[in-house]
Amino acid sequence: MVKRTKALLLPMAVSALLLTAGCQNKDQAGSGGAKIYYTAIESGDYYEGWANQLKEQAETNGYSFDAGYAENSVETQVAQVKSALEEGTDVFLCGLVSPDIAAEIKAAAGDTPVVFINNAPPEGQLVKDSYIYVASDEFMAGQYQAEYILEKFAAKDEINVVILKGPKDASGTIGRTEGLKQTLGSSGKKINYVFEDNANWNEDIAKELTGMFLKTGRQADCVAANNDDMAIGAVAAFEEAGVSTDSVLFLGVDASAGGCEAIAGGKMDFTVFQPMPAQIETAVKAAANLAEGKGTGDIEGASDDGKYILLPFEKVDINNVAEYQ
Repeated sequence: MVKRTKALLLPMAVSALLLTAGCQNKDQAGSGGAKIYYTAIESGDYYEGWANQLKEQAETNGYSFDAGYAENSVETQVAQVKSALEEGTDVFLCGLVSPDIAAEIKAAAGDTPVVFINNAPPEGQLVKDSYIYVASDEFMAGQYQAEYILEKFAAKDEINVVILKGPKDASGTIGRTEGLKQTLGSSGKKINYVFEDNANWNEDIAKELTGMFLKTGRQADCVAANNDDMAIGAVAAFEEAGVSTDSVLFLGVDASAGGCEAIAGGKMDFTVFQPMPAQIETAVKAAANLAEGKGTGDIEGASDDGKYILLPFEKVDINNVAEYQ
């Protein structure tokens, strides 16, 4: 987790941050229509993929689009918003570096609306038609994992579970883990959490942590990971340690290309498709609506309170994985 800096920055430091925010890692598209700015958590394939697809969606609808990457820095993200505001941005798309800084982002944006994506702010920071969150219900992803585990181990009274989690305070980590645990807990079975740690969405870290667990000699019936990369890392650890995976379930989230390939190849058992294309299309539509002073009530998945637009996850296993490849 990125620690917040409470000390005031010197004027020269602020100027440097604003320059970085305005110029570094920026994508531009089109002109005219709503002017959208996306401040992403960090660079790298995942968030740059989001930026590229957001840009394409914005271009298709005649909106202009810029993106910057905060590199997990609170100060940089706030500076990016301030800089983009000075350049005439009409609406922000924001993947929060930390949910704790939602109020700071709102203050930096002034009266300009913000559509949060990638990482949920606290509900109290959301305001109808001004500050909203577009995503899928993370709890449901964990719930779907648990339902699959319970289905496959219907005959067992006791289940040993390994959980590999994302970053500590990420909304995906919290929601997916709560969905998994609450659904397993309500099953009436004895659930033993034999290992649980944060692998931060990372395959290599997941492999290392799972390897540490395997050295304890404890048995696992399933490995439930908050994303596919971590599930793949767990499989690799079992293989490297020479431990049979025949009776162990490996579950992820995202239905990534690697995750689907692992399911098709018999190495993973289950994942949950996160409808990223629909999230991107919806986020851009919501941003344009807010920039034009419209509400989001006409958008599919919009909540009654106007704070959320949630799109459903989908279950993926060997029976339907070909549809997601």
